Amino acid sequence: MLPLLLICVLPATNGKNCLLCWPEISPLIDYDLQILWGSPGPPLELSRSLHSLFLEDNDLLQLSCLDRDHLEEATAKLFTEVDQTIKTLRFDKSVLLEEIQTHKTLFAERLNDVSEGLKEKACNESCDRSSAVEVTNCANCRTHFLSCGDPTFCPARPRWPSKWAVSLSLALLLAVAGGGSYFFWRRKKEAVKVPGKETPT
Repeated sequence: MLPLLLICVLPATNGKNCLLCWPEISPLIDYDLQILWGSPGPPLELSRSLHSLFLEDNDLLQLSCLDRDHLEEATAKLFTEVDQTIKTLRFDKSVLLEEIQTHKTLFAERLNDVSEGLKEKACNESCDRSSAVEVTNCANCRTHFLSCGDPTFCPARPRWPSKWAVSLSLALLLAVAGGGSYFFWRRKKEAVKVPGKETPT
């Protein structure tokens, strides 16, 4: 059994990057590694490798927003992979660390995909306005409900005139043009009349 405390509810607070918005992750990494590795404890290089993913700015993570459920799911999957790697490669530290690096990359890719997916869903014209997801803004660690067209993450769209406004403008233009044509037609008709003569009744 894999007792992963990292899948517990993690409160969001201020941090430097998105993973730092959950500060409880750092001590839980050490706790889980201790359980997975056993006595006398995991190699220092292994602990540092995982801590660098959570506590340092790196090129792997390109997150703009993230929800807690996906973070917990991805973290649980990462430590399941770490557990399997420790079981098979614990006596070959160099290969172990290379494998852990691969799992870290996959972990980051999952979170990047989640973050991008949340943005695309909110910024899509077919967004479901009846649903909103509570996310953490990675820029400031503040939580809010990500809604359709969220101005925090969605680029501003050019405001095109609505269909009814275009139709109304076109109708007014045609009305003015029609009225003008009728006016000039009447003037022309009156101009060709002989002065002083009227059509007998």
